[in-house]
Amino acid sequence: MATVSYGTVSLTIADALTPPAKAGNLSADEVRRLPKAPRGIGLAGAHTADAIGKAGTKLTLPADITAEILLAVCQKAEDIDQVIIDLEVVLTILKQANLLFDAEAWEMLRRVNDQVKAQAKYAPELEIIFRTLFDFMSRKRSSSQGPTEG
Repeated sequence: MATVSYGTVSLTIADALTPPAKAGNLSADEVRRLPKAPRGIGLAGAHTADAIGKAGTKLTLPADITAEILLAVCQKAEDIDQVIIDLEVVLTILKQANLLFDAEAWEMLRRVNDQVKAQAKYAPELEIIFRTLFDFMSRKRSSSQGPTEG
C-alpha cells in the first residue's frame, strides 16, 4: 500500500494508485494543457480491450499498447476516481465533525462567560483575569458565522 501525506493527514491507497511524482507539482498552465478525458473511461477501456482481443491480427496497435495495458490504465483512472469520491465523503464527515466540535466549544465558552460575568459583580478582579474571554465574546459575529448545515 502507498501512503500520500500532506500536513497532518496521511492517506493509504493501493500501490497501483501511487500518484506520479509530478502530481501536486504541476503549474496551472500544465494542468490546463492536460487532455480532459470524458466520464466513463474505465468502461470504454474495458470494451475497447475486449474489441482488441476480438480483432486479433486484423488490428495493429501502437507498439506500447496492448489490450491488457489499456485495460489496466483505464481501470487505474476509474479506481482513482473512486478514491476521490471516498475522500469527498470523508471531507464531509470531517467538516461536520468540525461544526460539532466548534459548537461544543462555543457552548462551553458561553457558559463560562456567563458564570464569570455573574461572579465578577462580587469579585471584580475576575474581569481582569478573564479580559481575553470577554474580548472574544464581545466580538461581533458576521451573519455567515451563524448556524450552518452540513
